[in-house]
Amino acid sequence: MNFDPIADDPVPDETYPAILAPVTFKSKGEQIIGVTLQAQGEGPHPTVVLLHGFPGNERNFDLAHIFRRAGWNVLVFHYRGSWGSQGSFSFTHVLEDVLSAVTFLRSKNTCELYHVNPQEIVLIGHSMGGFAALMTAANDPHIHAAASIAGFNMGYFVQNTVADDQALEVVTQFFEEGLPPLQGTSAEKLIQEAVSNAEPWNLLNYTEQLSSHSLLLIGGSRDETAPIEMHHQPLVQALEHAQTLTHAILDADHSFSDKRVTLARKILSWLESL
Repeated sequence: MNFDPIADDPVPDETYPAILAPVTFKSKGEQIIGVTLQAQGEGPHPTVVLLHGFPGNERNFDLAHIFRRAGWNVLVFHYRGSWGSQGSFSFTHVLEDVLSAVTFLRSKNTCELYHVNPQEIVLIGHSMGGFAALMTAANDPHIHAAASIAGFNMGYFVQNTVADDQALEVVTQFFEEGLPPLQGTSAEKLIQEAVSNAEPWNLLNYTEQLSSHSLLLIGGSRDETAPIEMHHQPLVQALEHAQTLTHAILDADHSFSDKRVTLARKILSWLESL
């Protein structure tokens, strides 16, 4: 019978067992905290950087364990100013921190310690993390592949909502509700930062760069946080010429609360195709 990493436990490798270990690395001089789920076997292993959204209530550890059982290392970390990582939180820092995470994984010491294949680093992000995954891939041709799950197109969103007072009020409330695990920021600061970067943070401006990567875009038809009409479908349409694009819409909310197994199978199938 074929091994199913979603349903089955692997036969343990006593020489090179699966490991979960805390990790820290620096981003712009400040300490980032996270964990690495190291796949069993000698490796080197392909590695997923699993990026959470704003503020990070859903960290997708169920997916992390599935990816590890399928033979992938997984790094999950908290951006500066969130959940105990040093510094202040901002969207700019999120993008910088993803770059720092990739640099950390490509370092000789990390590759040796965690059996990382630096040529096979894949970014998978949820919501804001999806935005960060695609922005990073657009600016780093050496990223192996990138996936955006219920991804947010920050720049396009701002350009289409900032003039709507009612929409702005909803966004302000959303940001305020996410502040408790964050430090050094406010809803007003985050909105102003997004407005100031509306053009450079519009993913539709990077379709040529993104087309050089293997991409996965998954949206939720019941997503009220990142509605597919704004955040998923325009990007899919702009990238439909790219032979490297895989995309799907699931009957799900923003967190895929009742579609976790289906979501896992979609992503895993894509990872296996790489």
